[in-house]
Amino acid sequence: MAVFAEPITRNVWNYYGGPGGSVWTGYVVGAYNLSLYGLSDQRFDWVPVAAADFPTDLAIEQSGGQDFWTTQVPLRQGILWSDGEALDADDFVFTVETVQALRLGSNWAQAVDPNFVERVEALDPHTVKVWFKATDEDGDPQTPGLGVWQFGLAFMPIMAEHYWRPVVDEALALGDNAAQVEALFAHVPDGEPSAGGLDFRQWEPGAFYQNGAAPNFAFEGAQITQFGDGSIRTQNPVLGYDETVLGDGDGEVDLEYVVGPHAEHASFNIYGNQDTAILALTNGDVDYVFNPLGLEQGFRNRVEAADDLTLVSNENNGTRYLGFNVRKAPFDSLEFRRAVAILIDKEFVTQTVLQATAFPQYGMVAEGNSFWHNPDIERIGEGLTRAERIDQAVALLEGAGFEFEVRPEVSEDGNFVSVQGKGLTMPGGEPVPQLEILAPSAGYDPLRSTFAIWIERWLNDVGIPARANLAGFNVIVDKLFSDNVAEELDMWILGWAFNIFPNHLESFFHSRYAPENQKGGNNWGGFSDPEFDALADQFLQATTFAEARDLAYRMQAMIATRLPYVTLFETPKLDAYRPAKVEFPYTKVLGGIEQAQGMQTVALIK
Repeated sequence: MAVFAEPITRNVWNYYGGPGGSVWTGYVVGAYNLSLYGLSDQRFDWVPVAAADFPTDLAIEQSGGQDFWTTQVPLRQGILWSDGEALDADDFVFTVETVQALRLGSNWAQAVDPNFVERVEALDPHTVKVWFKATDEDGDPQTPGLGVWQFGLAFMPIMAEHYWRPVVDEALALGDNAAQVEALFAHVPDGEPSAGGLDFRQWEPGAFYQNGAAPNFAFEGAQITQFGDGSIRTQNPVLGYDETVLGDGDGEVDLEYVVGPHAEHASFNIYGNQDTAILALTNGDVDYVFNPLGLEQGFRNRVEAADDLTLVSNENNGTRYLGFNVRKAPFDSLEFRRAVAILIDKEFVTQTVLQATAFPQYGMVAEGNSFWHNPDIERIGEGLTRAERIDQAVALLEGAGFEFEVRPEVSEDGNFVSVQGKGLTMPGGEPVPQLEILAPSAGYDPLRSTFAIWIERWLNDVGIPARANLAGFNVIVDKLFSDNVAEELDMWILGWAFNIFPNHLESFFHSRYAPENQKGGNNWGGFSDPEFDALADQFLQATTFAEARDLAYRMQAMIATRLPYVTLFETPKLDAYRPAKVEFPYTKVLGGIEQAQGMQTVALIK
């Protein structure tokens, strides 16, 4: 397998909650841990993993004179860590208590939401009890909804207490929370056991990262069968059970496979850029390339010209976007952000410059995720001519109190700017400063770098001084997680891969996730809108899919008009592999093979 950026860490605490949280890290550590529940292959049904059954219904229970929502989860007996220790309820409790004690942010804070999760306890080695707060900090009643429980805490990676307890205790002894978190994230987990199908073997930075088939994997050899009635049958020879969930096992077989891993090692060759990774694939040095970025036409032509390669296309589940640091001028002006959005001609870049290898995107839930996607959000700038874009942008800026020394003018045919805008000042009279557009380099992602260059041009045409700074991916991540992000960040272009359940609408844009409010938070632009926060809080309490979808629709509409981000584009998810060497149990799935982490524990290696 090939990757074309260096993983940042092999510490799952860091990956899930710190600056190590890149997609490239996820590829190599994603098969180390189990969670209570997960999503089934291809259909994304909510199913037990480490849990032996579905949880009990939430019920109100009193403790210490207060009301709490409680639920109990039975754990599967016989699950072992790769070193032979049993995975039990104490591991789950330890993980939650570590998140709480260290006040971990980012995905950990989303999984163990401090506004909802009171505590967890081990009733016995194979039963977990969860206590959720039944009132908020103002004393108003609240309910842990789908985003808090089923798609939050239930999906949390379970860490090995017997390995991590001494590390966590040593970190806690440091006293200062920042130092505690830094110590945990900096720990190099030599000898860490795995409960997933793979464990760590070797890492040579710049060359390769290697995992191996983990001993004692509880699901190795399990046969999974998905039926037309929606049911899923699991026959597990290691744990000795044969069970069917979500139905009776009726109808045609939709999917059938045997869990591996089906190879002794999973090796990731690390290449410096997408070009060299594709070259390695076409030369036969690797048989699959992890590619979250899409393929520009030249790369695609090379893959399609190789007789021994297959290219699979799926709908994507993510976005590439332009973000604003709304804490500071001029980005604190909605009119300014709207003017920038209008100036960006997504259709021109995707269809003409990028030769239709990408498509414009206008919302924060992918169209392929059809249940959750709101098709009726405002699509700012769609279909406008260059002259119309400039006229509307200038009108917005002047209406908000911005002033031009020289107003931009468009040629008579409307195709280009004949007079560039100059001397733009903000409503207080200060000149608009030189603005940075931080974006990936062309070697890493030619699509995003192309957008950055065109956005730079269009902003300067109208008189907004901007410069694209094309940098390495990990350089951008370091800046976003730096202590000075609130002061130093202007605009940035990155991308997200989404979950099926759109809890990212809350975790990317609720004000509590701004880094100044929560260490490691992903709301790097500091978006703070009380009306949006209120919607997001309601979303977390939604206990039915219908209620959650209504709120998700409203959140998408608000994001599209208030513009903490301008969503730019996405690409079809294209996976290239060599079928003579690797066979996947299925290839048609939202997000593609790549977003399923290459199906590393189920793919057949020939």
